[in-house]
Amino acid sequence: MEKFDSSKHFGLQKNLPFSYFSTSLYLEFSAHIFERNSEQLVVWQDILYPNEFPCIFLPKKKINWSHCSVAFATKENVEAIKKEKIEILVNKPMGNEFFYATDDFIHPKGSFKNRVNQFVTNYDFSLSNNCDKKTIVEFYKFWKSQRKHESVTFDESEIFFNFCLDNLDKYEIKRVYVKVKNKLVGLAWGIKFLGSDKWIGLHLKVDYQYKGLSRFLHYERAKLFAKYREFSLGTGVQDKQIDKYKEELGPRDKKAYYYLLTGDKRK
Repeated sequence: MEKFDSSKHFGLQKNLPFSYFSTSLYLEFSAHIFERNSEQLVVWQDILYPNEFPCIFLPKKKINWSHCSVAFATKENVEAIKKEKIEILVNKPMGNEFFYATDDFIHPKGSFKNRVNQFVTNYDFSLSNNCDKKTIVEFYKFWKSQRKHESVTFDESEIFFNFCLDNLDKYEIKRVYVKVKNKLVGLAWGIKFLGSDKWIGLHLKVDYQYKGLSRFLHYERAKLFAKYREFSLGTGVQDKQIDKYKEELGPRDKKAYYYLLTGDKRK
């Protein structure tokens, strides 16, 4: 097993579906390569069960579908496995990945537009695309102190935030920062999806006391990706509040994922 390296494993990455979890950034953060039956499988360490390394997506070769674990299998994957008469030992819903039209955020309507206007009208703010690391770290600590509930994936999310922070320029992460009275109150980062007209919305953090700031940051970040058609905000990471929030943003599409563990191929 070896760590994923986008310069070395570019061909593998091209074969992965468009997803928050198939960017060079996320794969180099979390993925490993494991060879089985002459296929290089893209795997990661399971958050809840660290001794397990499921494939992130279903392998291409059917021979690798037996005795396999998959973190993000789709409904189509499940049906294909059943068609091959392969035993499914575990089939656990993992939530949806949310996909949006960039234009919907650049030209918001309804409550989204009202909240953007709420922030613009009520606060004297400034925008920038750069901010010093010390200020970002201090703001993140404040943002974290506002949280009122725990999440099983929060620790991994925090580690990923710091990985992005340390590699903003390396991965050409686009960013927008909002200050009120010269104090950082919100940030939003995003990254182009390699070789396509799509992008990924990464971290978005706000000071909760500023009404409408979250939607305003979504709006400003989308403007940085105006020439790209579609983007993903990832999943709800097993958190009902995050799921609800991403639903309220008006996804154009959702992809349901399942954690699969397979057994023998029946004769």
